[in-house]
Amino acid sequence: MDWLRAGLKARVAAGAAIFRDDQILLLHRSPLAANPGAWDLPGGPVAPRETLPRALRREVRDETGFVVRAGPMFHAEVFGSFSKKGKIRPTIGVYFLCQSPGHKPPRLDPKTHTEFAWVRASELNDYPTVPHLARTVRAAFVTRGIGFQPRKELERRALFPTLGPHAVLPVPA
Repeated sequence: MDWLRAGLKARVAAGAAIFRDDQILLLHRSPLAANPGAWDLPGGPVAPRETLPRALRREVRDETGFVVRAGPMFHAEVFGSFSKKGKIRPTIGVYFLCQSPGHKPPRLDPKTHTEFAWVRASELNDYPTVPHLARTVRAAFVTRGIGFQPRKELERRALFPTLGPHAVLPVPA
């Protein structure tokens, strides 16, 4: 993570852990997408002047056709993701718990995802994910299991800030 020490700008992305009963929704990335063949959560980059919940709703709707409400934030992680040009770019992923909007199947765009699966925690090893995602998905199951609910004032001030497409990472001393 030399880019962290260099103080480079990072892209900000919002991701959704969508649950239906005791299963989480995973999407299989198409051969045309970054990290082809890996399983991932719905989500994507935050646009300029877009809030994290708005980006989450837009990305989930684009990738699945689902209309969801951003629940509590449960995990954030800095990771490297591939650009369309094949370069690694630092990304800050912010993940929210969400409920499934019923039992309808997601509507996938074959350019980005080829299939979906509702997966139990005990089945996660059967679904190879993008490198950072295993921790995120396990954190979603743990957080959901303990019924974490943020206080309203934290939700307003800390969880839903308006961010641009990049955040500047601090340079360690």
